[in-house]
Amino acid sequence: MSMKAAILTLFFSVLALPAFAYDAPLEIAGLRLGANIAVYEGRTGEGKAETDITRPYLKTKVLKDSPGFRSGYVTYGDCASPGRVERVKMNYMDESKEFFEKVLAVLSQRYGQPQQWRGNPFGSLLVWKWCLKDPQLGDISLILQFYSGDDDSFTKGNSIRLSATDLLAQEQACHGRKYPEEKAVKSAQPGQDLGIEYFLPH
Repeated sequence: MSMKAAILTLFFSVLALPAFAYDAPLEIAGLRLGANIAVYEGRTGEGKAETDITRPYLKTKVLKDSPGFRSGYVTYGDCASPGRVERVKMNYMDESKEFFEKVLAVLSQRYGQPQQWRGNPFGSLLVWKWCLKDPQLGDISLILQFYSGDDDSFTKGNSIRLSATDLLAQEQACHGRKYPEEKAVKSAQPGQDLGIEYFLPH
């Protein structure tokens, strides 16, 4: 192999390597995964924290205004480690697709290409997910989303979500040990035929 060919081979090999130049991110908008929610008392809104009916082992509080963001939410544990911050979701002030592409480019440069795609074929929903790791907190999920449709179930504009998935799993396991008798609610008894009309709006 000539010297020129060897150099070119090395060059393209380096380009092919994943761009994991940094550890998994743990902080967004000044809120850090693994910290205690008490540290951010002045940043959360007034009122009681909300509990997700499907995940009673977690609590969520709305965040006060942060520069560059129009809204945000912080979720923390309520079983394995009460008060431990385990998820932060922030909605960017800039709702444009151009801003989404700009953030996507920087994240891809820092953490490599995202591992999962969750968008729709219409282009109104663009969702990219990175699955990263931290030596102390374990698996970290980073999700960047853009939405321009009319479905209220999706956050309009640009949003980013940072989650410590191993910590969230600890909360779920703790709740299962604490309430072993708790079962999922069944919509119908075995053998009961409700008919399709029962499930449709009228």
